[in-house]
Amino acid sequence: MRRLVRTGDWRAGLASFKDARSAGAPPDASARLLCAIARLRLADGDGAVAARQAGAVGGAGHGVQDDRIDAALVKEAGGRVDMRRLAIAPLIRKGELARAVPLLRVLVQAYRDIADDRRTLASVLGRLKCWDEAVECADEAAAIAPMDPDLQGARIQLRLLASRELDAAAVARDTAGLAAADLPNAHLWLAALLRGGQAGAAAGMAAGFDATQFANERVAAAAVQALAADRRIGAAIDAGEAALAAGLDGAALRMHLGLAHLERGYVADKAARAQLHFTEGVRLSPEHLRLNALQGETLLRTGRYVDALAPLSKACELAPGLVQARSLYARALRYAGRHADAADQALKLVEAAPDSPRWQRSAAAALVQAGRVDQAGRLFDRYLRGRADRLPGTFAQALRELEGRVDDASTLSAIPLARLDWAWSLRRGQDGVDREQWERAARWGYLADQLILEWLECRQGREEEAMEVLDGLDELEAFLQPFLEDGRGMVVATAHVGPMYAGLMVLELLGVPSRWISSTPSIAGTSYASALISTADKSDPQVGRAMLRALADGYAVCLAVDGAPNPAAPRIVFEGQEITYSSFAARAAHRLGLPSMFYAPRWVNGRVVHSVQALPEAQPGENVEAYALRWQEAYLQLLREHLAGSPENLRLSGGIWRHVRAPEKG
Repeated sequence: MRRLVRTGDWRAGLASFKDARSAGAPPDASARLLCAIARLRLADGDGAVAARQAGAVGGAGHGVQDDRIDAALVKEAGGRVDMRRLAIAPLIRKGELARAVPLLRVLVQAYRDIADDRRTLASVLGRLKCWDEAVECADEAAAIAPMDPDLQGARIQLRLLASRELDAAAVARDTAGLAAADLPNAHLWLAALLRGGQAGAAAGMAAGFDATQFANERVAAAAVQALAADRRIGAAIDAGEAALAAGLDGAALRMHLGLAHLERGYVADKAARAQLHFTEGVRLSPEHLRLNALQGETLLRTGRYVDALAPLSKACELAPGLVQARSLYARALRYAGRHADAADQALKLVEAAPDSPRWQRSAAAALVQAGRVDQAGRLFDRYLRGRADRLPGTFAQALRELEGRVDDASTLSAIPLARLDWAWSLRRGQDGVDREQWERAARWGYLADQLILEWLECRQGREEEAMEVLDGLDELEAFLQPFLEDGRGMVVATAHVGPMYAGLMVLELLGVPSRWISSTPSIAGTSYASALISTADKSDPQVGRAMLRALADGYAVCLAVDGAPNPAAPRIVFEGQEITYSSFAARAAHRLGLPSMFYAPRWVNGRVVHSVQALPEAQPGENVEAYALRWQEAYLQLLREHLAGSPENLRLSGGIWRHVRAPEKG
């Protein structure tokens, strides 16, 4: 009977068992266990029947009689190998995990000092998503063999799968010495530390590995990711390139290596190297969602709009609900000239998040470009009504309420720490300022600028309430008067600093004929809409021509030199950061022989005052390139002086702030 059962002849084995009993031979524990296993294997597939036949219907304390399986029987029979080989392993191979669990529980009860059975039970429970019990089993196994790196890795992995990141990071930190001893699974330690918010510890571990001796591509990819997360960008790139040179390759490694290159900015050579890795990653894994999105985004941001369409379309196909990929796809369609398709994609974003002001605004612009003006108007009106409903009754009340919103979670999350750190490093004459209070003032300024725009757009006919905070108009008018008297146009260069939207009100109050370059769609029904040249629904050449016409017609044209809607806008280095910068203002002033000035409104004691200073004029015979560089230097110096001042005048959004990164280490 034993021979027949162990060779898989279940029916013959049971027949032999029956004959032996009929002949009066009492079965020992081994025979009874093998008989129960044979009955289990002959079960009709119903889990409850099989479990009942096996007698393994519960955990500890559920004894059985006759030839049913329980811990005592297994122990007496010395049946661990038979249980694993004949009963448990076949169920796991067939994917009948729920049937395997009670049998594994019996085995664990019978052999309490053997870690491997608990390891198997933990794995099966994890596959069934019974996370708490799986983690408990893995912990029990590791307690038996604490120096087993596989078991410690299982503890970490199960916690990560159960979304217990902090717990996983604690285990990884406590067992960090085993990661080097278990290099094939070292990525688990790195992943746990990263997801637990301990980038420094993860990078320290990664830095201790020999980059030419990574055990596999997963460890190499995790090491590159960990080093980059701790801003050790150079070390991350070196590690990734060393892994490739050593013959390791894979989609994850290519992705994290490409991202490390991008962390140094979108300067052409860096973006080109990143693009090579993303392209190779997509080749290795064509269905990889993030790699397709990254490949498309990098192509988009380097001006290869048509080339960006295929990978971004693929990303949308792989994850229809991923709004970031769809928004990039819509932008690529727009800049590739496919305005109707761009509008359709923008509307899908609105459908996915109907209450999102961002998607409503961009969809309205896309509809205008596609010629669907009436539909755009209805959408934008709905967008404005939704925002208007959230505004307080008066502007003064809204301004007072900002203080209560400074510490809201939404405000805190809207401003990346890297922007605050950079701005803090630029301040002057504020050595005794408390950082916490300084940040609160900076967040207040961020909210105040948003409020001014919301009031101008949503409280039509009541703009004068916001105008009451304006001050110093006489001084500004006196500065502008000489420029206005000759009837020529002027270039007013602004930046994304201070209450920048106050400028719209200022020039209107002074009666200065002006045009503002703005991202507001041209269908806006606000009182100042006629003064806008919209970048939202015009191409770059159309915006440029409109600006030159307005200047030639004697208008003051106001534009934020540090902002550009085009995703491939050029960047320059300013105070250790990359910022978008357009030389159009300087070139227009040179071409038309017009004056130009730097303008930045500021909050002073709750009132908005105005910083305005003349920018260089072209010298006789000075070519446009030399002038543009001299003009840029003067503009950036004035911008630098503004950023050194009070934190409420930083703004911290758009323009110079968009690409701010934490400094690189090493």
